[in-house]
Amino acid sequence: MLTVDELVAWLRLSESTVLKLLSERAIPARKVGHQWRVRRGRVRDWLDGHE
Repeated sequence: MLTVDELVAWLRLSESTVLKLLSERAIPARKVGHQWRVRRGRVRDWLDGHE
């Protein structure tokens, strides 16, 4: 599971952009408490669909 910071570094996007995509459910993720968690495989699938 990736954190927002790890996702920001991997995608090379700003934190605000990643948070916006997460809150809009554009990137498949789940909230654990107050923190987003993202499965690496789901992000790869999402990226494959946006190339």
